[in-house]
Amino acid sequence: MYNQKIIEKRNTQLSNYEVLALLRELDEKQKEQARINPQIKFAENLKTIQFENLTSSQSPSPAKTQTPEQIESILFELKKYNLTKSEKLQIINLRPQSIAELELIIEDCEDRFSIETLREMIYMIGTNLPIPGKVVRRLESGNEPLEGDEVLTFIHYETDPKKKNNLSENIHY
Repeated sequence: MYNQKIIEKRNTQLSNYEVLALLRELDEKQKEQARINPQIKFAENLKTIQFENLTSSQSPSPAKTQTPEQIESILFELKKYNLTKSEKLQIINLRPQSIAELELIIEDCEDRFSIETLREMIYMIGTNLPIPGKVVRRLESGNEPLEGDEVLTFIHYETDPKKKNNLSENIHY
C-alpha cells in the first residue's frame, strides 16, 4: 500500500493524486460534519477549490485515474534511472506519452539517457500508469530508415487490443 508520512510540514512534495485524495477525504469529513451539525459553515474559497477539483472533467488529469498501487509500481520501476524526486513527481503528475514530453521533464535528458532508454521509460510509464480503456503496445516501423537516420518509436494507445494497427509514428533525423 502506498502511504506517505509527512514528517515536516511544508517540506514535502505531493503528487496530484495525493492532493486529490486529500481533497476527497476532506470533502467526506465535511459532509459528515454537516450531517451532525447542519448549521456548520465552511470557507467558501476552500469549498470552491474542492468542487472544481473533484468535479472538473474538462481537464482530464492522470491523478483522477491513478491508484496507490500504480504509483508505487512506477516509483519502483523508475529507481533504476537515477531520476530526481522532482522528475519522478512530474512523471507521475503528467504521465508523459512521448519522448518529447519526457525530455521536457528530465533535466539534461539527452546527456543522461540514450534514445533506447527513453523509449523504455515511455513504454514503462504507459504500462504502469495506463490510460483507462486503452491498451499500450509498441509500434514497429514499416519504413526502413535511411542509413545514419535515428528512429524514435513512440508507444501507441488503442482501445481494441485485438485490432491490428500498421501505423507508425517515426521521426527520422
